[in-house]
Amino acid sequence: MKTGMRWLKTFFITIIVCLLVWAGLVIYIDPFFHYHGPLESFPYIVDDQVDMNPGLARHLDYDSVILGSSMVVNFNTDVFEEKLGLKTAKLPYNGAYPKDQSNILSIIFDAKKDTVKQVFIGVDELNYSGGIDETKFPITDYLYDENPFNDVKYLFNKDVMLDYCIKPMFDRSDSTAWNMIYPFWWQDEHYQKALVLMYYEEAQPLENSASCEEYIEAIKLNLDTNILPYIEAHPETKFTVFYPPYSILYWNDVCNKDELDTVMEKYRYMSGRFLEYDNVELFFFQNREEIICDLNNYADYTHYSPKVCEYMVQCFADNECRVDESNLDSEIDKLYELTSDYDYDAIWDDWYN
Repeated sequence: MKTGMRWLKTFFITIIVCLLVWAGLVIYIDPFFHYHGPLESFPYIVDDQVDMNPGLARHLDYDSVILGSSMVVNFNTDVFEEKLGLKTAKLPYNGAYPKDQSNILSIIFDAKKDTVKQVFIGVDELNYSGGIDETKFPITDYLYDENPFNDVKYLFNKDVMLDYCIKPMFDRSDSTAWNMIYPFWWQDEHYQKALVLMYYEEAQPLENSASCEEYIEAIKLNLDTNILPYIEAHPETKFTVFYPPYSILYWNDVCNKDELDTVMEKYRYMSGRFLEYDNVELFFFQNREEIICDLNNYADYTHYSPKVCEYMVQCFADNECRVDESNLDSEIDKLYELTSDYDYDAIWDDWYN
């Protein structure tokens, strides 16, 4: 009987020790940065935006952030420091809705208080018509909230241990460069017209679509709920809002769906709302013909190369492509004229040129 009790006691003590060692290793490495910033010598794999962004927002050392969808993942944060003197954290969500931006902005300003000098936000007008509580992917509550009791889901997560703690110790080939977190798999050779056209599927006309008024009302609700409150609450922070330059094929789809007039009105409305604030500067890259009409800048019909990202950072530094009340209408009109009159059929001429 005594031998059995000793064995049972030893068994439970062993289990407890193993669990403590497991949890301790997760806390020490902290691959999702829930408790502390990255260890200098550990080769972190940073590839999970939904789960890692909250910890990065809380614990990275930065004085500016760049937010947005997959349209911002090709930005190199070293370029922000080189051209703007800013130590920038990149915290995107692929397919981001305004609620995604709100979730991370809440954590940013809670963690950094008044030390955030500048917030760069890439705005995709299409996603600003969604529901005010809609996120692209479900958020992991225990990584977003401040409740320590539900952290067990992180501390004893098999995938966290095996894929993000153990694997990097033995294989550093997948470790992430901090200036280019969440990178696309595309290499320089993937940014070319032939590949873009090969995989492009032309949009078909819509049978039914929402009215312009319905779109504008949805955008209004999203701005008023998820974006503008942060701009209003932090007048000491500069918000640099920009519209990413989708390729001419994107505008071919817009025209096919007979939504060009509606999209222009969406830009006018959104831009007007942003320009109401003294701490907002607005950049309009959608009508840069030399970029959007050259499909060699793209890997698909919307995603552009790192060199386009570097061009945009240079524009932020030089105030190029900036719009205000004096030139907003003319810049939108320029986009309308370019996209409404474009010879889309000619895109397929000389396919490999």
